[in-house]
Amino acid sequence: MSAEDIKIVTYSKGAAIVVQNSINTGNFFIVKSGRVAVDSEHIIVDHELAFYEAGDSFGLVSALTEHRFLVTLFADTDVELVQIPIRLLGSYLKERKELAMKILGLYSRELRTLQKHLSKANKPADRDYHPERLVQNARTYLTWQKPSLAAYSIQAFLKWSKENNSNENVPEALELFKSVASTYKPFPWENMQSTLEAGEILFVESEKSNEIYVVLEGNVKLFGIVRGFEYVIDVLGPGEIFGEMSLIDNAPRMASAITETKTKILRVTPENLFESVGPSLLQKIFESIARRIWFSHQRLVILRLKTPVTRLYAYLYNSIRDQDIRLGRNLDVSLSTPHTIYIQMDELCNMCGIIKLKQESIDEFKADTNLVIEPNRITIKSRKRLEEKLGHFKSKEGQIVA
Repeated sequence: MSAEDIKIVTYSKGAAIVVQNSINTGNFFIVKSGRVAVDSEHIIVDHELAFYEAGDSFGLVSALTEHRFLVTLFADTDVELVQIPIRLLGSYLKERKELAMKILGLYSRELRTLQKHLSKANKPADRDYHPERLVQNARTYLTWQKPSLAAYSIQAFLKWSKENNSNENVPEALELFKSVASTYKPFPWENMQSTLEAGEILFVESEKSNEIYVVLEGNVKLFGIVRGFEYVIDVLGPGEIFGEMSLIDNAPRMASAITETKTKILRVTPENLFESVGPSLLQKIFESIARRIWFSHQRLVILRLKTPVTRLYAYLYNSIRDQDIRLGRNLDVSLSTPHTIYIQMDELCNMCGIIKLKQESIDEFKADTNLVIEPNRITIKSRKRLEEKLGHFKSKEGQIVA
């Protein structure tokens, strides 16, 4: 890393730093001194961010996803910024643990807020630990006919009770566990990197744990309980990271994670995060969060579309774009290249906010010759044809669908 790679750039009070809808040329920014003001009509989902102060950062999502800035930023005072080429972010933060944790926390909280709005979950606003929810969740898993999830959740509660010398709700939990004890087979983590079969539970909603996981091969499903039903938050593939939110704020898990296929996983504990991972993996951690933030924003847009089938196509399109970004695939090459999205049909409907799809709509979707729908995946033969389909919906409904 040369001195020329990372620069200190200055702006006088009132100067424009970033203009909304402008393209990020591949840089990440940290405020070194002064105050940066946010001026935009863009609605921030959970709060109105007005300023970036010294130590704050911006530009991660736009730089890594090759999308435009969502906001206009200007110097509220004289400002000094550290400008870092995005390719060097991992090596820069590897040597600055405190800064890395602060930035990771900022983007993790944004992602968590987006996911909360996506699920519209009627969950308590606090992030305090309420271990009795593990027993409540177990009862819900049993209604889903998923005894292994129930057993795991009860064991997590009993572990907490033992560690904290608490007997509250323990008799109830033990009685409930009797019916599912035979299904409790936690994965024995002996190494940081392991291969798991489909259906292995990594953690459950409301559990208190703070390991970070990286998908090396295969797929992992993240899901939560929303009004008694399973809500699929995400299906993650190779290169994706998850579990970082609980590490940042030492709070209970907001979702459950289970392997969908045979999966190779890297499990990183808080103690060895910076000691055991190199700059390239740290880079991937931030890239993964940036992509998930962008994709969550797109899902919020998709949920506003009126026609259910249009939502399905828009979701597939954005999944392709996410895949292209993650793999560094050229967009021209991507036009005619088949894309496989590892998601079940019912999960696709779930993630598009569709509780029940009319049979004629299902038949219409499945009749599309550009799609190959299999039990655990959907393949889009041509992105160009998918774009033409979305164009048809746009002209038909007068909506921006992607």
